[in-house]
Amino acid sequence: MPYEYNMPHLALLSSALVVISLSLLGGCSSPSSVRVIEGDQKIRSALTGSVYATDQAIIVHVNEFDRLATLRNARSYSASTFLETRDSEGKKSALLKTRENRPAGLGTADIVEGLPKINDRASPVNAAESVRLGKIYRDLDEE
Repeated sequence: MPYEYNMPHLALLSSALVVISLSLLGGCSSPSSVRVIEGDQKIRSALTGSVYATDQAIIVHVNEFDRLATLRNARSYSASTFLETRDSEGKKSALLKTRENRPAGLGTADIVEGLPKINDRASPVNAAESVRLGKIYRDLDEE
């Protein structure tokens, strides 16, 4: 066979090999990209946590080094209000003393006893307990 007749056959053969190679490599995808669709029910994504509306003060950040807690929904408490925090099981986790509220944003409090955790709920202590704690944990500017 003359040379000019072999060239189209060689091109055809190499094109066929490329197509076969691509189809084989395309079938070797990772398992994460394989989709299996079965049934007629839609599957939801898993819930990442419990979400509920509340007007209680909730701990959203704890700075153990500076002994500060950041609270959501605590803007109604005045400065130097003592708050008792409880975990999800109702166990007392810490005692806080609120700081002056900033014009906007979340409330802050000093951690005076214990160590609260994120999502602990905070509520004010009763009046007698507040007087007792006020004598123990005085502000420096009052002395």
